[in-house]
Amino acid sequence: MKMKNIQQKHPKDVIMLIVDVLDIYSGFMKGLSELIGKMKVIILVNKIDLMPKSVKLHHIEDATRMMAANQGLNVIGVYLISAKSKKNIETVLKKIDKLRYSKYSRKTNFDNCYVVGCASVGKSTFINSVKEICSGDNLTPITTSDQFQTTLDMIKVELGDKFFIVDTPGIINQHSFSAYLNYESVKMVTPKSFLKVRTYQLNNKQTLFLGGLVRLDFEEGDNISVSCFVSNTLYIHRTKLENALELYENQKYKLLVPPLEEEYNRLGKLKEHIIMIPDNENFYDLIIPGIGFMHIRGNDLKIKLTMSEKVDYQLLKSIL
Repeated sequence: MKMKNIQQKHPKDVIMLIVDVLDIYSGFMKGLSELIGKMKVIILVNKIDLMPKSVKLHHIEDATRMMAANQGLNVIGVYLISAKSKKNIETVLKKIDKLRYSKYSRKTNFDNCYVVGCASVGKSTFINSVKEICSGDNLTPITTSDQFQTTLDMIKVELGDKFFIVDTPGIINQHSFSAYLNYESVKMVTPKSFLKVRTYQLNNKQTLFLGGLVRLDFEEGDNISVSCFVSNTLYIHRTKLENALELYENQKYKLLVPPLEEEYNRLGKLKEHIIMIPDNENFYDLIIPGIGFMHIRGNDLKIKLTMSEKVDYQLLKSIL
């Protein structure tokens, strides 16, 4: 069953949209409201166990609700979870159970809950955790991996009383780095453990490299602070702007990885973007799909962002 048929054939069923806490914006892919229609939506912000304890999680929940409202989604709940550690999953299941039955009778309102989201947000891990919580048995887990689109067909899991949670194929985000990287590189850019946020106090005329994928030239501004919410295994290098080009040419595919050399053609040409941040009071989040985000503040900043022409970025007032 294709996504576009869910709302047509099962309009009363529930959609469970899973988004990655480090890439929430990409989770609200273009045209999502057309695919889902007016179906009830529960949003799960996954992998919250990666976030530093200093982050106020209620800000993430508020921002998620706002993004959903901007998409016109019929949201009936937002939950911050960890599919891996099963954090808050029982709360989600109780919410679903409550929704299934009418208040004054035991008549069921729906029989399916469709789990949707971009590839690698943790849908299969979530369903495996649900099976374990609901059964207590050693059931055969759904195969998961760092490779994208591992789940190639819909998987239905019966949780009793003819109620099914349906895992749908992951939606490939063609504007994310992860769509163009191979297995080894995806492992490097995908966080697996608690983030060790790396913070840099910079002057203008300095450059940050995130591997060889992203280059940030801070051409103008002062009192610059950049905190990188990215995988601990992604190499970050700071240098003077005047040395950046020579460093890149000498160290690409070596120190500055990913990308690996065989990924170069898939990523296409490099494209430069000029980003202006005149606001001196607030932090901004520069979101790079497939990588994470940079938490930035400074006075009258002018930043040149260089990366693959195929990958989008967003700059928004920080949700943190």
